[in-house]
Amino acid sequence: MTTVCFPEPVSDDPATSGLEDALLLATISEDTLEAAPSRMELHDALVAVASGLDARFVAAGTALARAYEIVEALIGALESVTNAFERDAAEAAVDNMRGTADRLMRLPVIQSSRRQALVSIEQSSAALSGQIEQVNRTLSFLRICGLNIKVAAAGSGDFSGFADMMFAKIDLGEQEMESISREIAWLAEAVPGMFEVEDQLAAECALVVPQVPCKLADDALALQDHQVELAERAVQISDVARRIRSQVGTALGALQVGDITRQRLEHVADGLRDLDMFLETPSDLTPDVTETIAGHATALLAAQAADTLDIFRNEARLLTSSLRGIGPNAAALLELRVSDNADEPDGEGVFLQMLESSVAEVASVTEQLREADARSNQLSSVASTTARNLAKRLATVHRITSDVQQMAWNTDLRCYRMGTEGRGLAVVAAEIRGFAATLATIASAIAQSFDGLTAAAATIRGTEEDEPVDAGQALKESLDCIRDGGQRMRRGLSELDHGASAVAEILQETTDRIDCEADVGDPLLEIADRLAMLGRECAELPEDALAPLGELLGTIAARYTMAREREVHRAFAPTAGEDAAPAVDMFGDDDDDFDDGLF
Repeated sequence: MTTVCFPEPVSDDPATSGLEDALLLATISEDTLEAAPSRMELHDALVAVASGLDARFVAAGTALARAYEIVEALIGALESVTNAFERDAAEAAVDNMRGTADRLMRLPVIQSSRRQALVSIEQSSAALSGQIEQVNRTLSFLRICGLNIKVAAAGSGDFSGFADMMFAKIDLGEQEMESISREIAWLAEAVPGMFEVEDQLAAECALVVPQVPCKLADDALALQDHQVELAERAVQISDVARRIRSQVGTALGALQVGDITRQRLEHVADGLRDLDMFLETPSDLTPDVTETIAGHATALLAAQAADTLDIFRNEARLLTSSLRGIGPNAAALLELRVSDNADEPDGEGVFLQMLESSVAEVASVTEQLREADARSNQLSSVASTTARNLAKRLATVHRITSDVQQMAWNTDLRCYRMGTEGRGLAVVAAEIRGFAATLATIASAIAQSFDGLTAAAATIRGTEEDEPVDAGQALKESLDCIRDGGQRMRRGLSELDHGASAVAEILQETTDRIDCEADVGDPLLEIADRLAMLGRECAELPEDALAPLGELLGTIAARYTMAREREVHRAFAPTAGEDAAPAVDMFGDDDDDFDDGLF
């Protein structure tokens, strides 16, 4: 389970204390142009603007990062819900309900077929009882034949041993026939009780079929539709949340403009300090040269401030517009949350309660039906097993028949060897051959009876689909699975209201922080204008100004971290006139080594 945790909202207001001095400067400067601030006053104002800007954008970045974490956690929670409804277990739950309904619907047909099979078993059992009795009677006659062989042989050891062997086989045959008789007797005694159970099952079927299975099938369909609906809602909300996450991530990257602007303003302020130190340091330069250098350097710093302001305004406006564009998606989260539950605060819970009541009703109505079905299947299973075992006994009957036929052949062969002395034995041999023919006829009838038993056993056994199903247990398992998914869905959505509201609040707070045209842009514009008034670019510098100006501008340029700063700086590179050689590019020949970003 994914738990969505929301950090406490930051309560501090956008930092403005650093801008107060700059605003005061703008107010004072409007009073009179004659009271223009000094370069160091402008330095202090730039530092104040940069400090306030940094605090403002750092707070905005922290707030956006918090919004990103909230949305990320929400996506994780919703994905766990989506995955819960995509598992095979959820589909199996619905299939379980449908299978139970199908089983109940087919139960009357199954019960009718099973009853007909019981009739067949009853008839086959009765026939087998008589046929086994005939086999036993034939074996008794064969035993008499064995005694006659001993008498006719007049004590001959050879014939006496042959008769003893006949007795052993007859004994074994009688024992096996006794086992078969016991199984047939049990089956015959069990069938009436099975008919009673089948009658009870038929009565219960008439009470619940088809209305209960149809209702159960409808519940399964409703459950499936509900499951699909919840999954689709989770996917929709996740998609919206992912869009918000992507937009917030883009906005976080765009907040870099605040840091870039801060750095550039600090570089301008540091340049003013460098210029002030240059002016305070004693030198051999004439006042005119010194004034030219100061004016040119100030013009450079004014150009840097103006360029910084232009870029900041453009990027900040784009960022503000982007943040305002996230608002509709944040509102969409709340709309998706309440769209299906406008009238019911817990639609999923209400649906599951209704379904549970329906299932409980089905379980109550089908309780006796389930009991009768279970008893019928239990008895049918035993009867089917017994019938299959009896069918396997056919080999025993065939073996006994074969043994008797072998006895007849052996007796004929011995009589032939004895000549006229074997006439008495020939009579016995003829009787044995007659009994062998009788056994063959009985075996054929037994085979037909066993075929009937086998077919009836197959009908009673049925297929796997005909296995008895505990509707109450099956439906409980289905409900447990879907209830678990529904609970996870509610847990995933429980924080959605809070999360969507928090994100919307954070976006509004962040937008207010960076929408600082009046708080930052106006003071910075005033500072850039004042610097422009103090500065004066010199297109053709005197020869004795080149070296000190180049050293001063080199000190200023050493702090640059932006390619844009270097581009602005190149326009103010010192030159001595039209015929003078171009100044050396202090940044090198390859601008591609630098980037507008931070490094």
